[in-house]
Amino acid sequence: MALVDFALDPLPGPVLHRVLAEHRVQGPITPARFFGEPAWLIAQHAALVEALRDAERFPPPAMYRRSLEPVIGRSFISMDGAEHHRYRQLATPAFRSRAVERYERSELAALAHELVDAIDDSTDVDLVTAYSERLPYLVITRLLGMPRDREDEFHQWAIGLLRFAQDPANARRCVDELTRYLTPVVEARRREPREDVISELVHAEVDGRRLTDDEIHAHVRLLFPTGGETTHGALGNLLYALFTHEGLWEDLSRAPGAIPGAVEEALRWESSVAVLPRMSAPTPVTFHGVELPANSWVLFGLAAANRDPAVFTNPDRFDATRVCDDMLTFGPGHKSCPGMHLARKNLAVAVAVLIERFPRLHLIDLDDAEPRGVAPRGPLALRVRAVS
Repeated sequence: MALVDFALDPLPGPVLHRVLAEHRVQGPITPARFFGEPAWLIAQHAALVEALRDAERFPPPAMYRRSLEPVIGRSFISMDGAEHHRYRQLATPAFRSRAVERYERSELAALAHELVDAIDDSTDVDLVTAYSERLPYLVITRLLGMPRDREDEFHQWAIGLLRFAQDPANARRCVDELTRYLTPVVEARRREPREDVISELVHAEVDGRRLTDDEIHAHVRLLFPTGGETTHGALGNLLYALFTHEGLWEDLSRAPGAIPGAVEEALRWESSVAVLPRMSAPTPVTFHGVELPANSWVLFGLAAANRDPAVFTNPDRFDATRVCDDMLTFGPGHKSCPGMHLARKNLAVAVAVLIERFPRLHLIDLDDAEPRGVAPRGPLALRVRAVS
């Protein structure tokens, strides 16, 4: 089998899943490529659970320090041990704050309706540009308490940060502009707290320790790749699944209570982070009989594990009634995604509002609609038409 490069090859639609299945049947860990370099892929569910829980052989911060920290700054995602635990305690309560609860309860649907209001149902529309790539970033800016007249700026800053590898100079300019904006905002929230995520970060305290301004800025910047980009891809993948399974959109319009189940299945069936890159320990290690040199690229095949037939019956089939307790999209253990509850709510509300407003919506062009890439993975476009 020719080695696929999981960073450089496009891997559209079912191609990725065929490649991952070939790796999965070969064993727990198999050779691959990543950005032209030798890598190892873990594609079996049981082996991946083991690896995700093994912070000694596969320390999570190593990859983030190399890829995100230069532009995001230090946050709990690039820390380990006691430092990770302490900073996670300081930062993650913001995701369970009253501001988030209030937003989920009363404002998330209103924001989705706001975006749908701008869609002209008399013409064909691309739901990626009009909806799925805008909603997650707007949710972040609203939760942060940012002024609505500057939301387009925040969206541009977010995209700039996420394109650090392609355009590092623009990414650093976006960081500088965002920092200049955030500095007086953080100081204002310190004097007069509001019910928003920045206020929660400013006033969080654990054992007498609070986040510094630089740490708050880093955690705000971290929301763009971890909350914005992944949810953007997940929503696009979810919509793709609903449009390409005959009758499912109309079924959910008649039974909206089934939408959360469809969300769970979509998160399993087509994860927006299909392959999660990690690096092995700074000393050689052995995993399932394979010797890994120090600092090797190790690719965590989340999409492969989520379709492992040893765990899921008919894993390539999209089944909105399936129980997905063993999916690994958000990771297991103490480093599972702290924003997963909000992400699920985002996806469910986004689909519910769209189905309510357009109960007969059809995909009219498969070009660019099939999810592609690995991290993030999602459709480039979803061109749809409302049918009366």
